[in-house]
Amino acid sequence: MLPGGGNAYPDQLAGKRIPNKEAFDQRGQKLLTDWAVWDAYKLVQPTADGFTIQKRTNPQSCWLAAAAGQRASGLVFIGDVSGGLAVGVKNFWQSYPTSLEVQKAATEAADLFVWLWSPDAAAMDLRHYDTKAHGLDSSYEDVQPGFSTPHGVARTSEMTLFPSAAVPAKEDMARQAKLAVEPPLLVTTPQYIHAARVLGIWSLPDRSTPAKRQLEDQLDAAFALYRKEVEQRHWYGFWDYGDVMHQHDGLRHEWRYDVGGYAWDNTELGTDMWLWSSFLRSGRADIFRMAEAMTRHTTEVDTYHLGRFAPLGSRHNVRHWGCGAKEPRISQAAFRRHYYYLTTDERTGDAMREVVDADYKTTEIDPMRLASPLTKPIPYPGRVRGGPDWLSFIGNWMTEWERTGETKYRDKIIAGMDSIAKMPYWFMTGPNNLYGYEPATGKLYPLVEDGFGTYNLTTIQGGAEVVFELNTLIDHAGWKKAWNQYCRLSGAPKAVVAKDMTTGSEGADGQYARGRLAAYAYMLTKNPAFAKRAWSGLRLASFATTSFKGPEVLNPIDEVPGVSTNSTAQGCLEAIEVLEMCGEQM
Repeated sequence: MLPGGGNAYPDQLAGKRIPNKEAFDQRGQKLLTDWAVWDAYKLVQPTADGFTIQKRTNPQSCWLAAAAGQRASGLVFIGDVSGGLAVGVKNFWQSYPTSLEVQKAATEAADLFVWLWSPDAAAMDLRHYDTKAHGLDSSYEDVQPGFSTPHGVARTSEMTLFPSAAVPAKEDMARQAKLAVEPPLLVTTPQYIHAARVLGIWSLPDRSTPAKRQLEDQLDAAFALYRKEVEQRHWYGFWDYGDVMHQHDGLRHEWRYDVGGYAWDNTELGTDMWLWSSFLRSGRADIFRMAEAMTRHTTEVDTYHLGRFAPLGSRHNVRHWGCGAKEPRISQAAFRRHYYYLTTDERTGDAMREVVDADYKTTEIDPMRLASPLTKPIPYPGRVRGGPDWLSFIGNWMTEWERTGETKYRDKIIAGMDSIAKMPYWFMTGPNNLYGYEPATGKLYPLVEDGFGTYNLTTIQGGAEVVFELNTLIDHAGWKKAWNQYCRLSGAPKAVVAKDMTTGSEGADGQYARGRLAAYAYMLTKNPAFAKRAWSGLRLASFATTSFKGPEVLNPIDEVPGVSTNSTAQGCLEAIEVLEMCGEQM
């Protein structure tokens, strides 16, 4: 083809410069004129498990099947020997339906398209899964007219650009694809972060005794199960990737993906915090990637960023936005701050700032409007529970104060602390830990005279972790006295708490303390009764899997029948904390 019999084909395949057309012999020039010129290419990933590559010569001609595979890395390049541009998409196949496309490749200026929702896919369907509600009793679902809306949810995608002065070698393109999928992250050791005493109370792995070794093995097994379930259950897709399911159905060998509030988890009992605490103590990249994907999802999809419900989050449901419970605990900064402080991710920083005034929204959407309806007007703008509502607010304010030094948010925290310190039963003033609230000042008020009562969700949706950290930043004697009492007596009846208000000595036997709160009481008092209570209340299920195959299941699986994400997340997070606070008393 070239004068002297040279062959330019190997150089062409390698992306190297080949001679101009006039340098070819007569036969070579004829071939160049007669051969098909491919003007457009596209890769389409319609599912998590398959992609196709097609090409065509011009818009008037057909797309020709060129290749196919399973999971594309998500890198596309267009250019020539003078240079070009590659684009890599993070979590490309996990966030299907996606596609990459090049058009006008035979012209002087080609077009490159990165489709985050492929035009070859079906139209995006954001409707609710049913036209009627199913109720808390029947489906653990709290659907209300007009509330199952996606208006205001979001989805962040990440792309990396790789400009070049030539056509990259195949090895370089493979490296670029890997960099886009898993960007390197500079981290320090778990021991260093632990010594800095940041991001709350958590322990380093400890296998120094048989009992501790067994517990560490259970913690590892819990993560291994959920990591495997993401793959086995195909928890992928543009709106779903990053989340996990809420409750497993052992009889169906399936998660309750189609049963109201038992489907997607949406942060319910601190799943995000469990994964981040697991990463902090281990430094494992696989845990980081799963926690990162969950934070991206829960920050974006489970949270409203505009419209009627901004900046609240949406409770667990078959559709991420399907539940009628729109609450600040789901959108709270406490679930995002690990990722932000480890990476300085600016989008996460913006999302945490979005929720800093979420307390004002509770005057429009009362979080207890169904569970405890108002029977008469109250002299306050709204009502909130001490937890999880107020505790999620102070996590938002604490983060904003840390990031900016803006003292007005610190002052709102202190205003709430002052209020609780003046209440008749401190943090156990009720009923249902429910207070009148004034967002302009941050002040809380008792709603009934001599009201008493706790709430089952007060500290298990990130609240305890927020306070553990906050108490190292603000030294408020009245609040700490109230909090320490709550740790000692969170399960006590009214009479016991009333007596403690005067004597300050009730509950020393630990009988009323619970879980991590009991461990915190031990950390303060060194009274072994609290440590005993903390350890005796710790419950971690066995995560030993059972294999199923054949006609009972669609595909062979290894599962833990009936496993609960609520129990897993809370049990693992509590174990990590109790190990730190009273590990020597195990």
